[in-house]
Amino acid sequence: MGLLPKFNVWFEIDGEVAASRWRMQLLDAIDEHGSITAGAAALGVPYRVAWKKVNEMEERLGVQLLETKTGGAEGGGALLTPAGRDHVERMRLFCERVEASIGAIHREVYG
Repeated sequence: MGLLPKFNVWFEIDGEVAASRWRMQLLDAIDEHGSITAGAAALGVPYRVAWKKVNEMEERLGVQLLETKTGGAEGGGALLTPAGRDHVERMRLFCERVEASIGAIHREVYG
């Protein structure tokens, strides 16, 4: 099997995490499942953690990433805004390119 490279990616603003691969997975899960609660559950994290991470991203990036509806007769929910979709897609593309580059470097160095 040999050595396999692994990596993590995040972006900071003023030394604070503004976006990361995991945070984008969280946004994707929230959008897929239709709520912060369900998205958090899909990733195995408490609602409070998910809510905090989304809040941090929105504050640090200066954009609204989720469109939320409070509960009621029809229930609440959350979906990505166009800016949220853009951030998720850019992170996905960035990580794919980093992964391909790391794979090429790994093959070059380790054969």
